Amino acid sequence: NSSSPLNNKDILLPNNFKYYTKHLNKNQFNSILLNCTVNLMKILYQENKDSSIDEKELKFFVVEILRRSKTSIQSLQLTCFYLVKLIKMNIQDLKTDPLFKDAKKLFLGLIIIASKFNQDYNYSFKSWLKICGVKEDDNTGTFNLKILKSIEFKCLTLLNYDIYLNDLKYENWCNILIIFGYDFIKCQLVDNSENNEIIWESNQLKVSKKLDKWSNFFAHNFKLTNLNLIKINFNNYYLNQLGTKILIKDQAVPSLFS
Repeated sequence: NSSSPLNNKDILLPNNFKYYTKHLNKNQFNSILLNCTVNLMKILYQENKDSSIDEKELKFFVVEILRRSKTSIQSLQLTCFYLVKLIKMNIQDLKTDPLFKDAKKLFLGLIIIASKFNQDYNYSFKSWLKICGVKEDDNTGTFNLKILKSIEFKCLTLLNYDIYLNDLKYENWCNILIIFGYDFIKCQLVDNSENNEIIWESNQLKVSKKLDKWSNFFAHNFKLTNLNLIKINFNNYYLNQLGTKILIKDQAVPSLFS
């Protein structure tokens, strides 16, 4: 039946940037998800004195892994969900296990798991090595086939093998994630067309305060069970930001020195 809702091409899912607002393009959506990933990693590692995150290096690594593996948006959203689960758990292994002192290895393990259980196709461990630019028979460095398998196993163990996120739970999570991402935007300039411009918050003191706020929220206030109970709607958040964060182009642009 061509009139069935299942055949309606206008039905959008949370892995599509058009699902959220018409004032958002694909590149901006990808950029927001990238920043979400890096910021969640920063929250996860912020109390680990033995590990520090080089934001520029981590962002480059994430972009390259996603580009080379052609990982789906949904897998990245799922990876961010895993990161929040780890934030809630406050797992000591992240502070003591040599494998996880490098945030890049943790991200790689989580994206492999998300891809394996979310995408129709999946890479072998040997393929992931190639994606990382490592030769299969290279056992001299700090990264090889044995270590990669160990990373995946330890990530699964940390997550207690609870890796699925479906239906309403997934949709609600994606709405929370994009709200988290938008909080680090200073302002978005929009007009009556689909053209717009996003200006990121560059004041590091404000960024740090936001990270602390979200760290507290994810660790203490965010209830995973509520994802099945409460409908989260990014559009409500977006409308509430009109005139403050979301600005019509003829409105005054916030000072870059405030």
